[in-house]
Amino acid sequence: MNVLIELKKINKEYKMGHNVLRVLNDVDLKIYEGEFVAILGPSGSGKSTLMNILGCIDKPTSGEYIFNNEDITYLDEFKLSKFRNETIGFIFQKFNLLPKYSTLENVQIPLLIRGQSRKESKGRALKQLDQVGLKDRVKHKPIELSGGQQQRVAVARALVTHPKLLLADEPTGNLDSKSEEDIINLFKKLNQNGHTIIMITHSKEVASVAKRVITIKDGCII
Repeated sequence: MNVLIELKKINKEYKMGHNVLRVLNDVDLKIYEGEFVAILGPSGSGKSTLMNILGCIDKPTSGEYIFNNEDITYLDEFKLSKFRNETIGFIFQKFNLLPKYSTLENVQIPLLIRGQSRKESKGRALKQLDQVGLKDRVKHKPIELSGGQQQRVAVARALVTHPKLLLADEPTGNLDSKSEEDIINLFKKLNQNGHTIIMITHSKEVASVAKRVITIKDGCII
């Protein structure tokens, strides 16, 4: 398998007055194309900071971030934003759907931002909603959907741009046990279809469904 992501000696520090708080300590990590990886850790372990760096939302204090053989560690904000929007699909715990828009419109938005026509973006959004089992809910607003259905919309929105990486932050954290099982099964299916998935979680049970579990504690991979 090809290496999709390689982190080399990643450190992240925050200045707090005269003190320096180191959140990540010399993190080395490789993620291969087509993997389903869980990053497991308790609150305060550094997993959210690691997710933000993997998702190009934040930059490391030092170290290297190689993505698909390209060094993206110190890209400027414009290039980093462009890279993030074109390469990574995000799935969040709180869904982050726009309440005034329909299911279809929520999934279309990333494509419209890219300048695609409404006709083309509608076709792609419908196809993606069908893939997550929501083709019969295209006109519904988020408030008319269950938590599990809202998360499926979020997955469709993340997939519609054909990203190289799906990055899921506590994707089952707001779901009941049945919806959690449905989303996990969807992730398994997506991975079987070739999608690379990194899932951040504090739950050992949720992490166990991934093909590889990476544990982080006190800012270190253990």
